[in-house]
Amino acid sequence: MNTTQVNGIVRLTRQGPPSVLEYTTEQIGLPKPHEVLIRHEAVALNFVDVLFRNGSFPLRQLPTTIGVEAAGVIESVGSEVTGWAVGDRAGYYFSLGAYAQRRVIDPRQLVKLPDDITFDQAASLLAKGLTARMLVKQAYPVQAGDIVLVHAAAGGVGSLVSRWAKSLGATVIGTVGSEAKKAIVEPYGLDLVVALDKENLTEKIHAFTNGRDVDAVFDGVGKATFGKSAALTKPGGTIVLFGSASGAPEIDSAFLNARQIKFLQPSLGQYLPHLASVNFATTELFAAFQSGILGKVTPTIYPLSEVSQAHLDLEASRTTGSVIFRP
Repeated sequence: MNTTQVNGIVRLTRQGPPSVLEYTTEQIGLPKPHEVLIRHEAVALNFVDVLFRNGSFPLRQLPTTIGVEAAGVIESVGSEVTGWAVGDRAGYYFSLGAYAQRRVIDPRQLVKLPDDITFDQAASLLAKGLTARMLVKQAYPVQAGDIVLVHAAAGGVGSLVSRWAKSLGATVIGTVGSEAKKAIVEPYGLDLVVALDKENLTEKIHAFTNGRDVDAVFDGVGKATFGKSAALTKPGGTIVLFGSASGAPEIDSAFLNARQIKFLQPSLGQYLPHLASVNFATTELFAAFQSGILGKVTPTIYPLSEVSQAHLDLEASRTTGSVIFRP
């Protein structure tokens, strides 16, 4: 191949609203000895991308390219790289710089994709699925008989947490932001779904459980849900906060301590500290997907050139499940 080629890429010159995302073209060269060049077939949109874009998360330098998850094909391999070859199918779940047709990347950040996992499935599942696995298998190992509350059950992570917890034998209560989203989660087989715009969360749950509080809460929403969740968590129960889509919540530590409620804010890095743990987790994730417990992957697809519109739609809650870009 040529030493350089034209590459479609999204550049961020300043942090701010979706309009700061600029789709352009640049030249990309061959990888250095310890790098590989990957051609993306599917790039994921995650809420963390919004936080990098809007300034909630600092960026070391600008201009830069955001996006942390993608899947594709290795096009070129550095002279000192072992274990990877041109044509290998690969994906990654947290490496800044994904909003591009191609990128040069450290192969230690990649996982090999099974032949029966498509690029769309990989880009839809890796970050969200590994997060869901961490939540229900490690942060709070869900047991048969548990009553668990999952916020944003129609969302990317929430939908997977809900299904996975249900497969482990838990009674799963899911929340959605609006009555219209109830139809989205109906196929998940959850035991109770509460529409937060129309229904009283406490009343609905206590009517369903005969007054029993929940064993665990999985909360990716934050400020809008945390206080009510804490009040519904049993003494000695667990609250796992894995995101703050509505803003950072106020944590009443005295209340949590008085009820001996365990409060966790886990990250994937804590639970996947090395390549062996990542490979084990991804194998388990893809096996769970192939078994059917995580449902089908039917992502909403945008051209990468429409990245600003996709961010607008995500922040306005107009998207459900996974969203991916076609580079």
